[in-house]
Amino acid sequence: MTDLLTNLVRNAERLSAAGHYDVEGAPRPGPGLSAALTRHHAFPIIAEVKLASPSKGKLTAHRPDALIDSYVESGAAGLSVLTEPERFLGSLETLRTATGRGTAVLMKDFVVSERQVEAAAALGAGTVLLIQEVFDIVPRSRRDELIGRARELGLEVLLEAGSESALGAAADSGADLLGINQRDLRTFSVDRGKGARLLPAALASGRPVVVMSGIEGRAAVEEVRDLGGSGVLVGSSLVASKDPAAALRMLEVPR
Repeated sequence: MTDLLTNLVRNAERLSAAGHYDVEGAPRPGPGLSAALTRHHAFPIIAEVKLASPSKGKLTAHRPDALIDSYVESGAAGLSVLTEPERFLGSLETLRTATGRGTAVLMKDFVVSERQVEAAAALGAGTVLLIQEVFDIVPRSRRDELIGRARELGLEVLLEAGSESALGAAADSGADLLGINQRDLRTFSVDRGKGARLLPAALASGRPVVVMSGIEGRAAVEEVRDLGGSGVLVGSSLVASKDPAAALRMLEVPR
């Protein structure tokens, strides 16, 4: 039986080949996450626009533009926008809307092709997400090719990993930032202790490190801060809230 990540990767290849990510316009990359994480007044939270997931289906009734406005007004250090259209109900137009707010924006998708990286730059994102485990499914050489293309276009790369071995491989890359995903993308189960276990090894790379998925409550944010992390990425708990702006403010902790 094919796992969820493999299905998502094959679907991304199909969508990319069909032209879904073909966007007209010259590259206009926006501000990257690195500076946003460094300069933010509080411990940085990257707030995610996430409408659905393969494991839980539809997550929110909030409109994407309303989520974006709520996050910006509540002081998010950056925005993460899922653009995968079928399992996450993401949209390139939502990415375009987010980049018009002047905040650092991460394009989050299952990136397997240069077309997707080029779409990120054309729509104004400053950072594009790559997933280390994807390159166990597609040719491993493609990771460095995509990082190189991102650099040519003026984009930063956040390379996430969900295991110790994947993190070691990610650290041996030209990515600007590393991410620790507490969600196993093959099963979509969450291990909320993973960030704490893997942070020391990730920080040894000398790059900013963001802990992603399974962040619920101020204590989880404080733990990442106290262990030396550079920020957290929060999605599901915000979009599921009746008041995402208030939910985001409740997570804010000092540096």
